[in-house]
Amino acid sequence: MTVKPFIKWAGGKSQLLNDIKAKYPKQLGKSISKYCEPFIGGGAVLFDVLSNYNIK
Repeated sequence: MTVKPFIKWAGGKSQLLNDIKAKYPKQLGKSISKYCEPFIGGGAVLFDVLSNYNIK
């Protein structure tokens, strides 16, 4: 299932998502099982993490 941000936002990260994904920690989804999104915005990074990793 693919989830997309629900708000189109000038400061959104959708266009930068590939660059941001390259910076994800290698342990994400393995030994890292929690994710906190302090700046929800449109949710591009949050939705990418939730749809691609086993995160609480």
